[in-house]
Amino acid sequence: MVFTSTIFLFLFLPAAMLLFYAAPPRWRVAPLLVASAVFYAWGEPVLVVLILVTGLFTYQWGRLLVRHREDQRRTALLVVGIAVVLVPIAVFKYLDFALNVFGLDALADRTHLPLPIGVSFYTFMAIGYLIDIHRRRDDGAPGLLSFSGFLTMYPHLVAGPIVRWHDIGPQLAAPRFDPGLFGYGALRVAGGLAKKAVLADSLAVIIDGMFATGEPRSFGAAWLAVVLYSLQIYLDFSAYSDIAIGLAAMMGVRFHENFRYPYVSKSAREFWQRWHISLGSWFRDYVYIPLGGSRVRPLVLWRNLLIVWGLTGLWHGAAWTFILWGLYYGVLIGLERSFLGRAVERLPIPLQHLYGVLVAVLGWVLFRSTSVGQAGEYYRTMLTGGGLPAWDSQTTLDLQSTWVIVIVAVVLAAGIFRPLMDKAELVMAGRWEAPSGVGRRTPVPASPADPATSPAAVEPVHQGLPSAPTGGTSTVVAVEEAPALTTTAAGSEPIDVQLDELEPDEVLVREPAPLLTLALTAAGCVLLLIATAFVVATTYSPFIYFRF
Repeated sequence: MVFTSTIFLFLFLPAAMLLFYAAPPRWRVAPLLVASAVFYAWGEPVLVVLILVTGLFTYQWGRLLVRHREDQRRTALLVVGIAVVLVPIAVFKYLDFALNVFGLDALADRTHLPLPIGVSFYTFMAIGYLIDIHRRRDDGAPGLLSFSGFLTMYPHLVAGPIVRWHDIGPQLAAPRFDPGLFGYGALRVAGGLAKKAVLADSLAVIIDGMFATGEPRSFGAAWLAVVLYSLQIYLDFSAYSDIAIGLAAMMGVRFHENFRYPYVSKSAREFWQRWHISLGSWFRDYVYIPLGGSRVRPLVLWRNLLIVWGLTGLWHGAAWTFILWGLYYGVLIGLERSFLGRAVERLPIPLQHLYGVLVAVLGWVLFRSTSVGQAGEYYRTMLTGGGLPAWDSQTTLDLQSTWVIVIVAVVLAAGIFRPLMDKAELVMAGRWEAPSGVGRRTPVPASPADPATSPAAVEPVHQGLPSAPTGGTSTVVAVEEAPALTTTAAGSEPIDVQLDELEPDEVLVREPAPLLTLALTAAGCVLLLIATAFVVATTYSPFIYFRF
């Protein structure tokens, strides 16, 4: 079942919401688990057992980790637990690829296992849960029901974000109906549906046709295909995150943002501060920092970067193109840390943004290509012309059929409407503030002259949040009585910085504007209905919105 299907919008979602709120708050995780199981089983009635068994094993193994106090034994248990959790993704996602790598193509053709929905996401959630318990940052879920509801929660099941128990679990203890948060959620779902069904899916039709030829028809066709795909993949991925955040909000649960306008970035490092934030922070916390992070010799730093980014590419797909795409960013980020970043910072701001966009666009060639050979042909044509004509008539037709969507997509990607959405969130759903107290993360104002509190002082390979906008009041995170890692900023003494997640704890603060909240809530629900009706219309006429 997909979010844009009529079955989901007209049958599943209303029934799931009614059952969720019909139950007492303390037991609402039960109908959530049932709804998530139905959602998953709709397309994969057999493989739903896989996620349920993964949840059962992870919960029980987490309890085993909690009971053992000896560090060496806990580490051994953690390794075994991670190995078991990785079995489904290793078999269903990577077995065919491994067989092809070792020349067993005939065997790979005979196996050809289906890919379970969301296996990459819930596998990482389960691994993160076990590691947090091993690190004594969390005591785990209080019961199997609550953990299963967290792991299988249908809003994040299809395409993320990768959520963590310590963020979501407490909110599932007794979620209550909040009309402002519900309306804000409906607004996010409506926006996500519009992005996905109206914009991304329409671009996908054109892009698939352009890449289906194997090689670009002309220099202009190559660049147009890659630029359109850059917009489509952002609209597609961010739309799923918008829908997931909105559906969770409609159930009284807050997810952290997963995309923060990545195409306004000025470097590859900043791009990954804004793109798929939950994945970036996962690799940062559970792979990069345990390897030593950036507090190591240059050669070891390069090793860490290539390992993390190779795994990042492999996580996205079992193909050499994805692995090379990940290594592409590993090399670029390593160069930016060495000398390239300083050179880019000396450029005018518009040229810095142009560099950031080109880095992303050129990377998507590997991500979209079906083979390394096809990616090579696109690079050759885009960079040298490849002996092909500069333009062709079919490219003109493709541009004529997509220019309206391109303009809308560029406006959305540039964050033109961000102030409006931020205001709507603040008024309708409130904002989060971290409470002071032992072990809490407390926002404190940062002094521009203090390198210890500057975001630039420490910048891991994956940073969870973007830097504060220039000229504004920046905020950093001070942690009281929490374990910290020591690092050294350029030209300063060693400083202690907390490299745990930089998102604040969930404490709701809302501006008192009940009438405005009610009006915006109603508007959000109306927009959700309009978007739903539009999805139905475009199901039968995909290009209805071109008939101006």
